[in-house]
Amino acid sequence: MLKRLRSAHPMLYCLVAEVLFLGMLFVASMVSLLGILFVLRDLEMADDYLLTTLQEAAGILTACFLLARTGKIGLLRRRGSGFFNGLLVGLYPIALISYNAYNTLLFGRPEGDMLPAWRIVWFLLGMTSVGVAEEFLFRGVIAQTLLEHFGTSRGGIWKACLLSGVLFGCAHLTNLFTSAPLGVLMQCVFATSLGVLYGAIYFRTGNLWVTVFLHGGMDILSMLMGGLYGTETVAESVSGYDITMLSSVLVYLIPAAFLLRKKKIGEVELYFGCDMK
Repeated sequence: MLKRLRSAHPMLYCLVAEVLFLGMLFVASMVSLLGILFVLRDLEMADDYLLTTLQEAAGILTACFLLARTGKIGLLRRRGSGFFNGLLVGLYPIALISYNAYNTLLFGRPEGDMLPAWRIVWFLLGMTSVGVAEEFLFRGVIAQTLLEHFGTSRGGIWKACLLSGVLFGCAHLTNLFTSAPLGVLMQCVFATSLGVLYGAIYFRTGNLWVTVFLHGGMDILSMLMGGLYGTETVAESVSGYDITMLSSVLVYLIPAAFLLRKKKIGEVELYFGCDMK
C-alpha cells in the first residue's frame, strides 16, 4: 500500500510519512516515561537525552520501515560520491561547525564541573540519534520521493529541496508544547533553510550518511554546553531563539544555490538518474 501511495500520490505519501514519524516519536516518548516510572518509580531518573535516544530510536525504525516497504532501503547502502568526497561537498557546514565549536569551547565554557560521564554519553547518543532519524526520514524518504517525482532537471531538484526543507521546518512545530512560540517559529525558519542545504548536499553526493554526519555534528554543537555542563535544556535553548535567526535563510540558502549551480546539476543525474526509471 505504501509503495502504491508513494508512486501515485508522492506529496500525500510525504505528509503521511512525516505524520507517522512524528506520531511514533510521541508514542515512544510516552512509553519510555511510563517504563521509567514503572521500573524505577522515579521520573527524576528520566534524563532528557536518554529519553531523546529512546524516542529517536523509534524514529529510526519508522524511517527504515518506510524505506523497506517502498523498496528504498538500499539508499542506506548507496555509496554515491563516497563518504569522504561527500564531506568535501559539505565543507561549508563543516567549517561552520568547526568555527562555532572553537568559539564555544574557548569562550563559552561556564564555571563549574562537567556533568557525570554517563549523562554526557546520553547527550552524545541523543543528539546523534536525532541526526540519524531525521536524515533517514527527511532526506532518505521525503527528499528522495520528491526528487523522483519532480525529476533531475534544475527546476525539479530545487522543488524537491525546497519542499523537503519546508516539511523539515514544519516538523519542529511540535516544540510548541515545550518552548516559547517565537522561539519555535524562528527554529522552523532556521530548520527549513538548513533542510534545503542538507537536501542539496544529499543530491550532490548521493550518500545519505554525509548528511547524517553533518546533522548530528550540528545538533551536538547547538547544545554543547548544555550537554556537557547542564546549563540549559533543549526547550530552553529553543525558547531563546529570536528574530536574528532569520539571517539563517541567507546563511544556508546561498550555499545551497552554489551547490546546485548549473554546471553541477549533472552530478545529481549521475547519482539519482537510475531512480527516475
